[in-house]
Amino acid sequence: MRIGFFPNMGKSNIMAVLKMAAHICKEEQIDVYVPDDLEIPDTYKKLQLPKERVLPRPEIFKNIDVAFSFGGDGTIIHLARQIYSYNVPVCGINLGELGFLNQIEIHQLHSHIKRIVEGDYTIEKRGHLHAYINREDGSVEDLIPIINEIVITRAEPAKMARINLAINDHHTQMYPADGLIIASATGSTGYNLSAGGPIMKPDNRSIIVTPIAPHLIQGVSMVLEEKDTIQITMPGREPQLHICIDGTFDYVFTNKEILHISSNPVYCQFLRFKDQCFFGTLFKKLASRRDELL
Repeated sequence: MRIGFFPNMGKSNIMAVLKMAAHICKEEQIDVYVPDDLEIPDTYKKLQLPKERVLPRPEIFKNIDVAFSFGGDGTIIHLARQIYSYNVPVCGINLGELGFLNQIEIHQLHSHIKRIVEGDYTIEKRGHLHAYINREDGSVEDLIPIINEIVITRAEPAKMARINLAINDHHTQMYPADGLIIASATGSTGYNLSAGGPIMKPDNRSIIVTPIAPHLIQGVSMVLEEKDTIQITMPGREPQLHICIDGTFDYVFTNKEILHISSNPVYCQFLRFKDQCFFGTLFKKLASRRDELL
């Protein structure tokens, strides 16, 4: 078996965790690969890996069976966006605060790597979203793949946006709101949840539409089918709107342009363990985080 390590090198304990994981993999006769763009030089030497196991992206994606993400949810989302088209499952080792998407805690490293070697896992295929903008000049701009959600707001904070929503090219309604969230099931536990939207099981491939602080009574989320398409425009009095994807990538579009959102036909693959309950784990982590904040 070949496993790629994709760590967030900004984590304070990252080298100790990587060394532990590499040692366990060596005991289990797993070949470990690392990308050549890690921020700490010669990481492979510290992990006692041969130089030929250091490969550039995307070449490394073609040479591994499983990808280990070391970090929080942001780290695993970044990796999933890069690797989904290579049909390589991602398994997250949680070094973050919540880690909704991660499956292995540090104290479980040895037991769960052994379970992977023994084939004691399943592959979960999650839907995600694709978006593009019909620009005013007639061009089409594809946006970065959407793992969690795409959020449409005004660029200025605390300013109401007027957003026209069409489903399958039929106008549905105009939202006067702080913004609009279009989320996948993966993103249902993120910004969507904070805005009062529903939680969806990971293998649910629906599209969720949730308004942010609507100014009228249109505060109910909608759950669409995977085959549905969404078109976003704005009235003439709204000069432009801001787009944010997964809290990281930003775009702007105007009242003469159209934002299109649909399901991506290629699924993200995540490695999951059969004895882990999605809702049980989710609410346990939410309760733990609540207790930390109180």
